[in-house]
Amino acid sequence: MTILARLRQKLGRTNPPIDLDAPEIARDPFPHYDALRAKGPVQFLEHHRAWIVLGHDEVQWAFTHPELLSNRPYEEVDAVLLASDPPEHTAVRRTLNPYFARDVIERLGVFAAEHAASLLRGPIDVVAGYGRPVSEAVAARLLGFEAAEVDALRVAGTQSADFGDYVRAIDALAHRAAMYDRLRGDGFDEPRARSLVRLFWVASTATTERVIAQCVLALLRHPNARAAIERDPSLLAPFIEEVMRMHQPEPMLRRLATNDFALGGARITAGSMVYLSLAAANRDPRHYESPNELRLDRGASRHLTFGHGIHYCIGATLGRVTVTAAMRTLLAQAPDFRAAQPLESVRHRATMMAHYIESLTIDGF
Repeated sequence: MTILARLRQKLGRTNPPIDLDAPEIARDPFPHYDALRAKGPVQFLEHHRAWIVLGHDEVQWAFTHPELLSNRPYEEVDAVLLASDPPEHTAVRRTLNPYFARDVIERLGVFAAEHAASLLRGPIDVVAGYGRPVSEAVAARLLGFEAAEVDALRVAGTQSADFGDYVRAIDALAHRAAMYDRLRGDGFDEPRARSLVRLFWVASTATTERVIAQCVLALLRHPNARAAIERDPSLLAPFIEEVMRMHQPEPMLRRLATNDFALGGARITAGSMVYLSLAAANRDPRHYESPNELRLDRGASRHLTFGHGIHYCIGATLGRVTVTAAMRTLLAQAPDFRAAQPLESVRHRATMMAHYIESLTIDGF
């Protein structure tokens, strides 16, 4: 009997509470997601006192109904754009769209490639020595931070005891960003301008850094895909999309139910916490053939890593451009790069809400 079959049998017989934050589950949650989803695409997690949405179509539906599922749980990160709901969110987004205009993104992509090339002196840790400095440099260029602020934020990110401390460190420096002055000129008061600078820094650094590291690891683990990209560089784009589908920078999102509603056979009441599992949705076998396989031929099949609907990530294009620049530069300048450690020794940070590579060293260039 397979692991998945045993999990399904166990869940079906006793329905025990499952702790998705337990280390042994967080490290590989997918068999558990599959077992839960076999009982229905929306399930109540007794241990977490929250609902979890596991199906691709159901998560997509949830994204398109902000009148039922509020982003308010993210007010600590940013209450202006990220945690706001319509109609406030609509007006803010309209004002911010020009900050991510095509010409801005194109210039940042060129800069990302140039900065990435300057870092390739092996051996390097693809997190601390490559993905992170590329992401920070692009974020600093977008926001208008000088090197001193970037250094201070890097120190704060490594030394802060918790996320709250890191948020306060960003707030203390936000007024030094050129974007802060632009935001003030566009009508945002001081707290709201600080909040947006904080959001764009966190989103532009952590998200991109994690995807770059996952892409490097995927190339090491999938030599056939790497060889295919070397023969046909146009396959780099679908490769990156597959990595993002399978390894999201943020695998679980929180929503607060503001009304009663039905979804996936479940009845969710107002005031309930709802988890949207991007990790499960992006591997839903109803939507993806062989969902646990990295394939370069999925065509137009879209993933939900950057969200959907009004809260689709405003920086998604910038993230893709930055990751593409970093990966294209690595493959061009270090085509023979290899792991400098056994792949099974790669360190990961694994919780219910986050799963990312902490360290991976490569050399061969």
